[in-house]
Formats: sequence, structure tokens, C-alpha cells
Amino acid sequence: MAATASAAPFVALGDNAELFLTASVSVSVDDNIYLRSSGEVDDTILRFVPGLDLVFGQNAATSGNVYYKHEFRKYTDVSKQDTDLANVGVNSLYENGKSKLDFGLSYAEAAQNEPSAPGFIVDSNRTSLRAIGEFGATEKTTFGGGVRFEKTNYDSANLTDNDIWTVPLDVYFEYSPKLQASLGYRYRSTELRGSAIGSKDHFLNIGARGEFTPKLNGQIRFGYVTRKFDNGRDDSSLGADADLTYAATAKTAVRLGLSNDYGSAATGASTKTTAFNAGLSTKVDEQWSWNVNLAYRAVDYSERSDDFFQGGIGVDYTYNSFVKFSGSFTRRSNRSDSKINTPVAIDRVRIFEFDNNVFAITADIRY
Repeated sequence: MAATASAAPFVALGDNAELFLTASVSVSVDDNIYLRSSGEVDDTILRFVPGLDLVFGQNAATSGNVYYKHEFRKYTDVSKQDTDLANVGVNSLYENGKSKLDFGLSYAEAAQNEPSAPGFIVDSNRTSLRAIGEFGATEKTTFGGGVRFEKTNYDSANLTDNDIWTVPLDVYFEYSPKLQASLGYRYRSTELRGSAIGSKDHFLNIGARGEFTPKLNGQIRFGYVTRKFDNGRDDSSLGADADLTYAATAKTAVRLGLSNDYGSAATGASTKTTAFNAGLSTKVDEQWSWNVNLAYRAVDYSERSDDFFQGGIGVDYTYNSFVKFSGSFTRRSNRSDSKINTPVAIDRVRIFEFDNNVFAITADIRY
């Protein structure tokens, strides 16, 4: 968790921009760094992430930030996995009371284990772009739309690069001053490299957003989603996308998420995923807070079905406006019903199954 932006800036650039120096130092103990079903490899991982964050437009119609971070990662035992990773981006939000434009552009390098392709560390880089806008057509009607783009390149020849274009379109109707009903359509194009088969998705949906009760707010969408493959096949399913927050008390919040949608694995396989997540966070006082989270994903591939579980608990301590400490424990588990033919029946299942525990301690600095 990053320290709050209330810290005094390293440099004030005029009246409307501030430059912060950021840094994160962490130590994590991982008992299965490759997510293997057998022959697990454990290691202690050290991370140092210095960076810069330029924040502009506070209390102005246009606000945002430009950031650069560079992670230096060292494995205590498996030194071949040592790496350094760049992360750069810009975010901007324009609001004038009637219209809103959210823009973002980023490039991020990653080296992480991947549940959809367990057994090794996946090196990749991702370029992302979003330009999403809303404007009021009438006093009670709002139109929204835009484009999202993600391009992922993998260093391994066994994994499939992809380009994903998404175009969301929504119309919002005011049901009450704090609640809007919605009618939406989302188009998504997935282009895959090599022999992998790309697809086009269409999601028709209805929903609502805003304050459902004085303590419950968020957005929900339900509808019908279809996937048409470039080789002529097609599939369809009920679609869902929900993100809700419940303010249980003044210091405790509960967050719930639900989705049912198509996707693409790092291997290039088409997936259909039903996902659920829940989290609870409590602020004990001005310095201490804690959180717990649970997540479940049922993922259907063409050759197997996986059940992925993740749970975690964390605690945060704010030392002052510049420094924050945090500790966390995360448990991940994957169970699979593989249909891949192998000589030993149990290998059909266990090759994609794993258990993983990670304990981490982090110090974040923002000055």
C-alpha cells in the first residue's frame, strides 16, 4: 500500500504541480516460486523500487499524475531469477460537473508466476491505453463511451502475445438523485500471435450504479455475452460485472466483486471465467489498519477446468506522513480437472495443481 499523497512534496512546481520521491523496500518469503505441483522451490525475495511521481492539477478541472518506478529484485537462492523492471505511465482526469474524461497510458515490465501456465517465472511487458468519457445529454441522461487497449508481449516462445481492444458504450438514466440505471454494450477484439485463434466478444447488459442504500454503493451489470472465434466457432454465456462497497461502520468497509466473462490465457487458450472476491478493511486508529480478502475463480479452458482460491490478511502501520509499513500473508491454491492425455492418470490433474504461501513485509516512502 502506497503512502498517502498528503506528504509534503520533494519539489513544488508552481501552484499546481508537485514532485514526490517514492520508494518501496520489501522482503517476501515464497514457498513455491514456480507454482509447481511437486519439486517446489522456495526462496526469500528482496525488492527495492525507487520512483518519481509528478502530481498536477489539484483542485482544478484537469488533474492527474506522471510516474516512473524501477524495481530491482533479488532472489536469495535462485539468482538466475534476479531482474530489474521498469514501470512508467500517465493518468489524467477532466471533470467540469457535466462531462468527464479519464485518460491513461502506461508501460510495465513484469516477471511473475502465472496460474494459467504454472511451472516457471513469466517475463512480459504490457502497454495499456484508456480513454473513457461521459457527458450529460439531458438533465437525467448521461452517455458514456471510449476505448481501451492492452498489448502484452511474452519473452517465452511457449506463450502467446496478444492485442486486446475494448470499446464500452453506456447510457445512464437517473432513477434518483444518487442512483442511475444503465443500458450498455461492450465490444472486445482479441488478436493472438502464431497459430492461436483470436476472437470477437459482444456483451449486452443492463445495470445500475451509485448509492443503492445509505451504506451500499457501487456498480452492477448483468447481461448476455457472446464470443465469436476467428475460425468460425462461437460460444455464449450469461455475463456479469459487479463491484460493491458496504460501509459497515465509520471505520470498516466491506467490498464485494463478481464477474462472469471470457478471456485469454497466457498460453493463448480461450477461457471462460466466473470470479468472486470479497474484502474487509478496518481502520483501528490514525496509525493502524488491517484487512482480509478472499477470491475464487472457476476457469474453463478447452482442455481443462481449474478452481483457483486465494486468501490473505494484512496489517498497515502509518509511522508519519512520509513512511508506512505493512505486513501480509497470502495463500493461493489451484485444483484442476485436466483432459490432457498423459501416461499416468494423476499427472493429468497434478501438472496444473499447486499450493503457494507468501509472507511479505514492506516499507513505503513518499517525500
